[in-house]
Parts: sequence; C-alpha cells; structure tokens
Amino acid sequence: MNTIYALSDYKGNFESKGNAIPYNSGMDKRLLEKYFSEFDFQVIFIQFSEVINYSGDFWADKPIIYTSSEDTDLHYKSFIEDVIYYLELCNARVIPSYKYLKANNNKVFMELLYHQLNGFHNNNLKTRVFGSLEEARKANNLFYYPLVFKKSAGAMSRGVGIAKNLEDLIWKLKKIARTADYFREIWEFGRSLKYKGYKKESKYRNKFIVQDYINGLNGDYKVLIFGDKYYVLQRGIKKGDFRASGSGIREFIKDIPSGLLEFALDSYAKLHVPNASLDIAFNGTTFFLFEFQCLYFGSYTLNYSDFYWYKTAEGLFVLREGKSILEEEYARSIVKFCI
Repeated sequence: MNTIYALSDYKGNFESKGNAIPYNSGMDKRLLEKYFSEFDFQVIFIQFSEVINYSGDFWADKPIIYTSSEDTDLHYKSFIEDVIYYLELCNARVIPSYKYLKANNNKVFMELLYHQLNGFHNNNLKTRVFGSLEEARKANNLFYYPLVFKKSAGAMSRGVGIAKNLEDLIWKLKKIARTADYFREIWEFGRSLKYKGYKKESKYRNKFIVQDYINGLNGDYKVLIFGDKYYVLQRGIKKGDFRASGSGIREFIKDIPSGLLEFALDSYAKLHVPNASLDIAFNGTTFFLFEFQCLYFGSYTLNYSDFYWYKTAEGLFVLREGKSILEEEYARSIVKFCI
C-alpha cells in the first residue's frame, strides 16, 4: 500500500469543508482514511509542528498533502508557509507546491503567478500590484478609470471596491492599506527632525492590487475542479454593486455558457494541481479568470450540487446527475495526481 502524509493544523483540522460538523473543523479525517484506503493509499496525519521530528532526508520523495489557514492576521498561515517551504527544500512531493500556498489568501502573489505562468488567460485582464499607497499614486498615469482595487488578503469580497478617479482611489486605498499607528507616526516624525533628508515610513503598506473594471457583467461562475469532475455555481450581483463573491445570490444551472468548461480546463491544466477553485466571468464574448485557489477553498459548490460535468478521456464534457462527497473526490483527485 502507498503512503501519503497529511499535515493538519494545531486544532487537528485538515483542509476546508463548508458544511463540516463541528463548524469550521475541516474535512472528516476518518472519511479521508476510508477513501484513500480504497485507492490503496494509507494516509498518515501529523501536525505541522511535528515535521521537524523527522530528518530532512526522511521527507525526500514523500507525497505530502496539507491544509492552509485563514486565521486572524494570518499568523498561523505564516508558520505553515515556513514548514511547507522547508519540505520542498527537502525534496518532498508537496501537493500542491509551495507557490500555491503562497498564493492562498494572497491576491498580490496570485497575480504575480499569472505572469509567471506563460500564456495564462489573465493576460486579457490588466492588473498591477503594489506594496504601498505611494507606489500606486506614482503609477496613476497607467490606470484607466473606473478600476477595481482589492486588498491582498481577504475573502467574500472584503477589501474590494471600485474607484472612479484618482482622488476616489486614494481615499479608498487609505482605508484598506493603512498600517501605522499613532505612536509609530510620532516616532517617524521625530526621526525626520533628527536626521536630515530622512524619508518617513509609509503609513499605508498593506499590499493590494488594482485591476481593470469589466463592463457588462451580471455575475460570475465559481468552478470547482477535482481531477476530471467539474462543479459550477452561478453567482449574481446585488443591485448597485459589482461584486459576485459574497453576494449570496447563487444558483446551480446546467445551461452554462458555451466554452466555460473549456476555459476552466485550460486554466486548470496550466496550474498542474489535483484540484482548484476558479472564479470566471463572462461578458458575452470573452471569459476572464478573476481568481484561483488550489487549496483551502470553499466547498459549497461541490457539497450542494446535484450534478457535475465529467471530462472523458476524449476531452468531452458529459453532464452527470448525482451528489458528490467532498472527501471522496478530494482523495480521488490526489491519487490521480500522484500516479
């Protein structure tokens, strides 16, 4: 039997599951053990802090799956990143690779990955990344208004807005990018008096992105991919808003736009991961990939769908009726990726 290691957090939780019992407890580890066993894989759960109990050589070529975290201020996620990067340095088979953990809940790095992955669809959606308000102000001549801005960390459209002009953008960015406290501001002011020519530290260093605003959108599509199974949820927009994520307007539909699944497949293939969550918009002529996640993403679309699309060996998409079990599809996609 093959062996795969699964790294859980300090609570003992593994991955994300929207309808988990108890609340926010992740996937059912007993079910994961059951389904991995059916595919001739033994899954061994350990916590991130226990990785160092083994030598670096021990981890070489070992397949490892793991969870992420959305804890307040992402303190524990930072620890997870340290451990996963260490395991990659030890030549472990980390699934997915460290770069996708880095991109999880990190829109700035996600956008940088778009550029690193040659031929990725997001070339048709111009986006710029910034680490301070001052950088965005200097780059204003590159912007076309209205535009969308997004705080790097956040879900359900928190920290996302639209700006009509530079003045509007700066005013709104000050709210999402502010980092300094009053004590630090006084300290920096004192330094500017003490040291001639000293440039004060920016008060606005929470990283963010600015992105083209796409006209003609009535919502978007959440597409979850687990190996050869595709789950689609249509998300609408509230009146007077432009954000589909977090709107609460959602519907499972079978009459999806022609080309949506092919667009999702092409994006998924470039990522080279076992499963993914894609936010895709369509304005009637062009598809746009707004965001992707390759671990620790919401499972609502799989949990509550009564059907899915199956990609055949010939590359065709066949609609199939039936409910799916998250743990089973997760295990299936991991095993398919490993062998």
